[in-house]
Amino acid sequence: MNEILTRNPVIRFAGRCVSWLGKTVDRMRHVHDKGGAVLRIFMGGFALGLGLHFTGSVLDYLQLSERIAEDAGDPGLSLIPSVVPLVFQGLGLLLALVAFVVSLWVREGNSPERRRGLVVLTLSIAAVSALAAWLPTDISETLAAIRGKAPAGETPSIAAYFGLLFLVSSLILSIPVAALVYFRLSLMDRYVVHNFLSPFSICIFAFMAIWVLQSLSDDGATLAGMPFARVLTFYVVQVPFIVLFVLPIAVLLSGLFALAKMSKSNEFISMIGSGRSVPRILAPLFIAGGYVSLIGLACKYEWAPASVGYKEAIIETAKRERWVQTHGDTGRDEIWSERGWMHVNDVDRRRWFVGRVPLELSDEMAEVIVAQVDEEGQPQVIWLARRAKWVWDSSPPKWIFTNVRIYTYDSNHIPRIESRTRLEITDWSETPWKVLSSSQNPEYLGIPGLTMYLKANSDRDARSLASFRTNWWYIFAEPMSCFAMILVAAPLGIVYSRRGVMGGVTGAICIFALMYVMRGTFLAMGHSGRMPPFFAAWLTNILVTAVGLVLLWFRARNRDLPKIRSLFQWKRGRSSSSANGVGAPTRPAAA
Repeated sequence: MNEILTRNPVIRFAGRCVSWLGKTVDRMRHVHDKGGAVLRIFMGGFALGLGLHFTGSVLDYLQLSERIAEDAGDPGLSLIPSVVPLVFQGLGLLLALVAFVVSLWVREGNSPERRRGLVVLTLSIAAVSALAAWLPTDISETLAAIRGKAPAGETPSIAAYFGLLFLVSSLILSIPVAALVYFRLSLMDRYVVHNFLSPFSICIFAFMAIWVLQSLSDDGATLAGMPFARVLTFYVVQVPFIVLFVLPIAVLLSGLFALAKMSKSNEFISMIGSGRSVPRILAPLFIAGGYVSLIGLACKYEWAPASVGYKEAIIETAKRERWVQTHGDTGRDEIWSERGWMHVNDVDRRRWFVGRVPLELSDEMAEVIVAQVDEEGQPQVIWLARRAKWVWDSSPPKWIFTNVRIYTYDSNHIPRIESRTRLEITDWSETPWKVLSSSQNPEYLGIPGLTMYLKANSDRDARSLASFRTNWWYIFAEPMSCFAMILVAAPLGIVYSRRGVMGGVTGAICIFALMYVMRGTFLAMGHSGRMPPFFAAWLTNILVTAVGLVLLWFRARNRDLPKIRSLFQWKRGRSSSSANGVGAPTRPAAA
């Protein structure tokens, strides 16, 4: 049996990878400067990622240029797109390579001051390179949308866009600032942060590995027939979602582990003996919890919801393609988010039916039926098209239908059928955003998408908008659960007496499970309109934060945490005392 397995090239390749990984881990154990090695690995991976992104952008630019060159005879098409985003992406790649070179100077023989300066310099260059690669491209696309040249015809929210700009820029620039602040902390504060960050990093990577294994188990059969590039994109795109998903439990377990370890070795008591109060000792952990919440908010603002929608679309499309291949047909390599959507334009009296809704609203629609009706609702013209594409960069913007059949009805409602390979229409007011925006799932939209949707549909009733408004508030509330978790973990992880920490761990896990139950219940009530959206999104965090503050108050005053059993005993004792007349007011004796 072993010989048969070893003949399989996949098994041999996996065995070699495991052997190489084991040797690498063994070498890392003997490396004295582990921090410098981790920094160099991180900078190398960052430069490689920017290089792949820059290569993909160049290929997309060349393909777009070829398409414009082929349609050069059409005077409505715009000129070749600007190369400014590509220039800045190339600059970002160059700065990433510079950061990797600077990281090579971080060696064990450096003095502490020089080593810290090189680390901060490396992270600063990397942060600037990330901004150079991302910011100009995003600004150019948003400015084009604001000027009415959005690929899907949407009108972006300026406030939501500046919120994304500020949030992501702050997160990127905060990395070197956080390193600088860490180096300037006192020895005791750095020790507390180090005890928290070590298990936190392990928890993040461990939970992500478990998620990948579970995904391979659930979707392995579906992903098996997909190209490797799409499988890789399938997992890379979901990184923001999985990071956001595991952050609360990682913060909880890391805080419990760090404080339990310090309590077990009497280090926490020694810190109190040095003159520091409990809140002052825990202040670095609270700041770390707030910083983790900032990371979660950056992921949740737009990337994580979009990644969930992308995942569902890829799985659904892969299943559809597999069915097509099984039945001997051929299909195009496209990703659809939904099948079958209806849109009614009462102003222009047009009815739209889209058989296949694209993942990106600016992409082509498939199996489109458009009906022009009269005042009585009777059809005048019906267009049945295999494909429909809205060309936003033409002047004026136009719809292009391919493989279309036109049914023109006379006064007796008898159709005259005409077939065309290509049909262009320039006098319609619809855009892909107007036709398909209502098909969007609120779970797959971030703050920009939800804000645009709520503005475009402000005239609808409150019940139909309840899900969108609840998700709008929930985008801000979900990342803040990380800070609520550290407030719970801090008092439950501290142990003054000789008893173990299992009581605190059990309590923390129970609170975490209860938090998920309350969150699901309140969100369901908010989506159905039975609870105001703000309270449906934030009430769970408010209750958990209140519990954490109460527990922290007990720990700050060197008191044992209240137990559920003692509360029940106190209530039962009070009831028995009332039954026996103890403590009841006495009545005067009868004369």
